[in-house]
Amino acid sequence: MDKVNAEDLLAYRFLSGVRISPDGKWAGFIVKRARKKENDYESDIYVVSLATGTVRRLTTSGKDGPFAWSADSRSIVFVSRRGGEKEKEKKESPLYRIAIDGGEAELIGTIPHKAESLELLDDGRLLYSARVPLFEKKEDDNDYEVLDEIPFWSNGVGFTNKRRRHLFAFDLASGNDEELVTGTINVTGFDIRGTEIAYTGKEFADKAPLTDQLWLLDVATGARTCLSKDELSLSAPRFLGDGRIVVLGTDMRTYGLNENREVLVVDIATGKFSSLTPGWDRSTGNSVNSDVRHGGGPMMRADGESVYVVVTEDDSSYLDCVISGGETTRAVTAPGSVDAFDVRDGRLVYVALRPGKLQELYTIVDGAEQRLTALNADALAGKAVAAPERFAVTTADGTELAAWIVRPPDCDQSRKYPTVLAIHGGPKTTYGEVFIHEMQLLAGAGYIIVFGNPRGSSGRGNAFADIRGKYGTIDYDDLMAILDAAIARFPEIDADRLGVMGGSYGGFMTNWIIGHTDRFKAACSQRSIANWISKFCTTDIGYFFNYDQIGATPWQDDGNKLWRHSPLRYADRAKTPTLFIHSQEDYRCWIAEGIQMFTALRYHGTETRLVMFRGENHDLSRTGKPQHRLRRLEEIVSWFNNHLKGDV
Repeated sequence: MDKVNAEDLLAYRFLSGVRISPDGKWAGFIVKRARKKENDYESDIYVVSLATGTVRRLTTSGKDGPFAWSADSRSIVFVSRRGGEKEKEKKESPLYRIAIDGGEAELIGTIPHKAESLELLDDGRLLYSARVPLFEKKEDDNDYEVLDEIPFWSNGVGFTNKRRRHLFAFDLASGNDEELVTGTINVTGFDIRGTEIAYTGKEFADKAPLTDQLWLLDVATGARTCLSKDELSLSAPRFLGDGRIVVLGTDMRTYGLNENREVLVVDIATGKFSSLTPGWDRSTGNSVNSDVRHGGGPMMRADGESVYVVVTEDDSSYLDCVISGGETTRAVTAPGSVDAFDVRDGRLVYVALRPGKLQELYTIVDGAEQRLTALNADALAGKAVAAPERFAVTTADGTELAAWIVRPPDCDQSRKYPTVLAIHGGPKTTYGEVFIHEMQLLAGAGYIIVFGNPRGSSGRGNAFADIRGKYGTIDYDDLMAILDAAIARFPEIDADRLGVMGGSYGGFMTNWIIGHTDRFKAACSQRSIANWISKFCTTDIGYFFNYDQIGATPWQDDGNKLWRHSPLRYADRAKTPTLFIHSQEDYRCWIAEGIQMFTALRYHGTETRLVMFRGENHDLSRTGKPQHRLRRLEEIVSWFNNHLKGDV
């Protein structure tokens, strides 16, 4: 069988945005695929009959989505950029309608903003969200940026200063566009029921708060009610069948920003919140790492009196059902990850990754999981996919950790192989057994990969994930314990040819590791953190994330605590040849972080290389332009080949 190579990425299909039709007979979803020559992703809408299982590609322009079902379930309204490159530059969204039984798409209007989502209101108008400036732009405004608030930019979005995500209603018949939510609030989530809209958001003029407000808007009358103001961190508002509203929320008092959220229900009359899941110590949302997704969907939906929530436990994400009385059952039980879903009248349709496989669409029939699509059936055909082998690690203080080893597909266990320790981002994410392209690529190139979930990871409760003020201490010890246990257990690991790699938090740990040990012969640090002080003042989350996670600002203790936890402080000790990969529009871990580490290593005479990608952000490895993703993989494999194999 052939080994997985970098360009196999071009054959993968990425599924997202699944929506069940109002009559419950169909499910629509977005399918994306990388195009190397065009250096972009085609995006089309597919539908599947939930009665027969027939799957059909509904649109073919490669530039379609998001979409909404018509009230009669006979057609889909969607945004399309099929007008060409010039149309992409316009701050508007052409709307098309297409019948699900075939035919050509018809242009039916143009939304005057870049719509990020579509929903159909009872009055026939389209509800959508869009990011808009709070001021009228002048002709020369594109030549400069004026900053007077924080955050002033956002990863994957760009400059956000005095720009807010608002809600609008577009009348398909008249072309009239009404701004329903105005002012300085930035909408973070919304749901509709009849003429009512429940939405969460952050209202601010100079510094965005950590808490959110919950609002109720009656579109018919224009009446607005604030149900919660600056008390909780809230997301994903949903209407129950009886009109009550549920949200995911936390007061952040015990474990800070990373505290696991509970399902809260609000009394609309009093504005009081109560928990449907008191003491729930589950990570809501999908925290399972993979690089074969492009897009997603809401992590919580309501269906009558039931609430469905994606939760991460250990190394997988599942779908739980919480009824209005608080009783919880597991609706999707298979290991892997739930990446997007919808539910209607108890019928679930969801996008999932299963171990060793790429994304497909699934449903539940008679209590058992049933696959609806086979869009990725050929992508891995004839490929030798290396299955992760799980092993347990016990640390010096008795903590149990989960870890895995991936061997080359043709591994001869009588031989020794160069080995790479991989570290996930987050830190509150988790590794599992789902398909990760870069790991399969390295395995195919003759490497063993060791990876695991140190303290700080998701899926094992608040206490396990809480490493505030401890970055570079217990997490570093856990990672070294995982590597030591792997070396002791698997004799095919060559302890004299070790590499280490990671991105984001994993990049921070890679930077930290090379300043604290010389055991690795090569390192690859991506979208990393070098200096908690500079990150505090330059990134979209720095001013609140750094304080929460490290426990200090640059002005407390003269910045010494932030500096003590900064890899840059120890860069003069680093002897490991290190490749740095960073994106120039990464506003989560700004490019200055990579530049600082590169400069420090070069200044002190350590071999290093910095590869900077223009036009990319923090998500280069997951959603970056195809040619850039391939170049990134080429740089990583080449670096390890040169330093762990001696290739030239």
